[in-house]
Amino acid sequence: MPYAAGIQSRDTMKVELMHITKTFYGAKALDDVQLTINSGEINCLVGENGAGKSTIIKILAGYHTPDCGDIIIDGKKVTFHTPRDSQKCKISVIHQELMLVPEITVAENIFLGDYPRTKLGTVSRKQMNMRAAELLKSLGSTIDPTRITATLSTGEQQIVEIAKALSKDVELLILDEPTASLSVVDSDRLLEIVRELKAKGIAILYVSHKLEEVFSIADKITVFRDGKFIGCENAADMTKDQVVKMMVGYGVSNDKVRHRVNKLGNVALEVKHLTSRKRFKDISFKLHRGEVLGIAGLVGAGRSEILRAIYGLDKFDSGEIIVNGERKKFCHPFDAIRSGLSLVPEDRKLQGLVMEQSVKNNIVLGIMDRIHKLGFVRTKAVDKIANDFREKLSIKTKSIDVPVKSLSGGNQQKVVIARSLAMTPDILILDEPTRGVDVGARKEIHRLIDAAVNQNLAVLIVSSDILELLDLSDRVLVLKDGNIVGHFTSDEISKEEVISLATA
Repeated sequence: MPYAAGIQSRDTMKVELMHITKTFYGAKALDDVQLTINSGEINCLVGENGAGKSTIIKILAGYHTPDCGDIIIDGKKVTFHTPRDSQKCKISVIHQELMLVPEITVAENIFLGDYPRTKLGTVSRKQMNMRAAELLKSLGSTIDPTRITATLSTGEQQIVEIAKALSKDVELLILDEPTASLSVVDSDRLLEIVRELKAKGIAILYVSHKLEEVFSIADKITVFRDGKFIGCENAADMTKDQVVKMMVGYGVSNDKVRHRVNKLGNVALEVKHLTSRKRFKDISFKLHRGEVLGIAGLVGAGRSEILRAIYGLDKFDSGEIIVNGERKKFCHPFDAIRSGLSLVPEDRKLQGLVMEQSVKNNIVLGIMDRIHKLGFVRTKAVDKIANDFREKLSIKTKSIDVPVKSLSGGNQQKVVIARSLAMTPDILILDEPTRGVDVGARKEIHRLIDAAVNQNLAVLIVSSDILELLDLSDRVLVLKDGNIVGHFTSDEISKEEVISLATA
């Protein structure tokens, strides 16, 4: 496969998907959809969770074969049986969950499976590192190609993924929720790179739930709903409200859903001088019943690490955790759960779900002690609990008995939240609760948070979406390099001030 030294201008390319249908578990994930992507154009694909976005990406990537319909590239029909077939047509996908090998170097990841060789047939590390450095430089990055990939930030890993795609002379680049795990600064840089790739003639299919982001880069916007093609329009001719209506079938109110706390309840959680070497230092705060405390900061500032330490997932060096007036030392998450804490983790697939198990089994996973009687599972009770949360969170699934891996990413996120709420906690800890969730589901999750605080729960939340955090929170802590650099009520601080503090 030819090596692309930097961002090169590409030949014209047109990819068309016509009348594509795909069925899983008896349900149509895609129903006679169409999609067109042209060279030098950014087509943003949007839709609710379960709309079929991930399925169409996997068909283009060669992971799935459609039941019927055609893939046409430059006027010729093609069939993808494997990802290799897709790659031969110069198509590359950057998935929401990055596909890098953490234990090897940046250069090794970029050229994985296609290493430069010496005349003797051995791997030429000199050539590999030099070419990797050129690719990274063309993307405005100074990442050392000899660094171990695990030491990179999420934003840096995204850049490595793009460099990997460019090394294979890509003509169609597909990005699936690329900024979902990125800070504001890293997101802005990634969008700049996408615009540069478009300017060089690469065709780009960009999938995102962030409509502000979509309108900032899109030439065209394609909308799917419930596995069907709803429309494709020039971005300049559309408004956010029009796109939302096409996505959900009706308008979604922009009214704030949080009712601010008027009177603080008792202190549910107090953290005193919590310190973990190289992760965070001297973290102190109080969280009251009936309020939401938000934690803001860039990715890598220590936000998730603090939550994990509180929940007993990670050890810390010094400090105190006090729950409802009692000093606690959680050696395991089970200890935290017994004390009334529940966590929605940052990574739903690795930390939040048992992917091979059913939707209902994942929902009741944290309350197994309540659904047994004389050693037997109370099936009717399990079904009732799971169906109640399926309705309450609008989880889109044909049945609560299907494997949770068959759901879209956003619906998987709803299952994780349902599991935490089923545990009826006193303290609800949310780490990126709306990551990869569509605009309608985001409103539903916000309302659930509002309902939780109205029922006197204490809520601690981390979110990379600063506007969401300010909207939801009664108070906000701002972190930088593991230290608290600001503590405000949400109406005292703006998005710009949060970014300024977090990057100062």
